[in-house]
Amino acid sequence: MDNENQINRSVLLVMAFEVEGLCTGLRQTVPNGLAPSATTLSIMNKLLALFSEKSDGGVLDNLPALTDETSPVDCLIVAEVLRSTLMAFLTPDELDERDRTFGFASAQKDSDL
Repeated sequence: MDNENQINRSVLLVMAFEVEGLCTGLRQTVPNGLAPSATTLSIMNKLLALFSEKSDGGVLDNLPALTDETSPVDCLIVAEVLRSTLMAFLTPDELDERDRTFGFASAQKDSDL
């Protein structure tokens, strides 16, 4: 990809999309009695660790460690807490971009119409 067409995103904004996808998957599977797989737990733990590295002050210290013994509902709740906490760290521009179609939609806002 040439530099002219390269799109840069902050780590936190990319994480916001990843966590949103994780939450969407859990919202669809948990009510149907499906437990998160080892892969899902691995993804969640990696995202939690990465966010802990990027934030300070022990933001996620109150969340339990995720193991094979963690209930599906608790996994969903931890993912939702991570999602909402992550939103608090995005800039206003990143929040606007996140609300558009993966950041590629027109920059014009409804309030500008």
